[in-house]
Amino acid sequence: WNKVVLPALEQVMAIPRNQNQPIVHALIMDKAPPLIIKDYVNRYPDLVNTTDYSGQYPIDIAVHHGLAWNDGVKEIVETFAVAQQSTDLYVCAKHGVQWENGTKEVLGGSDVDILQTVDISTNLYPFMTAAVVGAKFSYDVDSVFHFIQKNPQLVRQYGGKSILGKRKRRVL
Repeated sequence: WNKVVLPALEQVMAIPRNQNQPIVHALIMDKAPPLIIKDYVNRYPDLVNTTDYSGQYPIDIAVHHGLAWNDGVKEIVETFAVAQQSTDLYVCAKHGVQWENGTKEVLGGSDVDILQTVDISTNLYPFMTAAVVGAKFSYDVDSVFHFIQKNPQLVRQYGGKSILGKRKRRVL
């Protein structure tokens, strides 16, 4: 740790644009080696719940910068889920973790019934959460598709006839 990680952290934090950034954000943005990101998240798990000046968490920065699941996103998702008292699947859905970059793996390791569980912080099902676009959320259309594919009855439940039944089109 002292011979590898600390010197790397000193170099990353010496970059002027990183001096006002939380350390985990800076490590991700400057493409620090995966081992350093993972070690830092595991050693200081509370920092995964820290936002930067624009209100973004490390998971948001990791998704935005395309950090791979095995390069640190897995550790960030798991640690952030515990800090937020959530599940790994909801963290992936809320923060736009790509289907092929971890969400598929998380769902594969979960009971499919989780797709029928409403998140208490959003009052939304995972497929809804994964589709939300806005200041607080990112989205992943592939995740929305796969969540619906695994549990289509939820869409039927909320869609009613106006969505799934025949609709008359109004001609203008």
